[in-house]
Amino acid sequence: MNKTDNFSRHGFTIIEGLITEDQLAQIEQQQIQFKLTNAGSRELLTQPWCQQLAETLKMNAQLAPLLPINTVAIQCTYFKKTAEKNWLVALHQDLSIPVRHHLSAKGFSGWSHKQNMLFVQPPIQYMEQLVAVRVHIDDCLHEHGPLKVVAGTHRDGKIAEADLPRIRDQIGEQECTVVKGDAVIMRPLIVHSSSKAIQTNGRRVLHFLFAPATLAETIPFQFCV
Repeated sequence: MNKTDNFSRHGFTIIEGLITEDQLAQIEQQQIQFKLTNAGSRELLTQPWCQQLAETLKMNAQLAPLLPINTVAIQCTYFKKTAEKNWLVALHQDLSIPVRHHLSAKGFSGWSHKQNMLFVQPPIQYMEQLVAVRVHIDDCLHEHGPLKVVAGTHRDGKIAEADLPRIRDQIGEQECTVVKGDAVIMRPLIVHSSSKAIQTNGRRVLHFLFAPATLAETIPFQFCV
């Protein structure tokens, strides 16, 4: 099974060496520009270097077949686990996207503000079209609190939160362990979680969210790169 078929069936896959050593070094140089709150930042697409990285990802021969047609980047979130900010994430699906203003269209709900940005849960058919690319700046092994996914659950629409543990126990979960430069590609609707790190090495991740450009005609994305 090739990566495209694997991604379609399971809702996630791993691309090794998506980011080169030179690109990792360039990202390191931008660290002083990161304005972090809590465990990360949701505003990186305001930075020209991050916009350029998004363009580079879109043109990557390994990644491009997994992205939406005529794709645009609509978000980049920076995560970092340290000894001082070592956190876990309970089982969930990613259901929200950042937008510029409120919409009165049917099916948009769950409005919230995070880091001075407006978020909304769009109708599920929109979320089904999105692809997340988690670029790892550090190694992320078992001891570093990696992403854990429940394969295939991206095909089940929006799942009641109370049902997530039962589904996880029925299907089982997989740890997405990688080394720096690798990337985890995932559908936002896949059920996923992460544990606290046993050993903290920073576990820095750039979590890009890509959408088909046609969605921008319906949804006023906060970012569209």
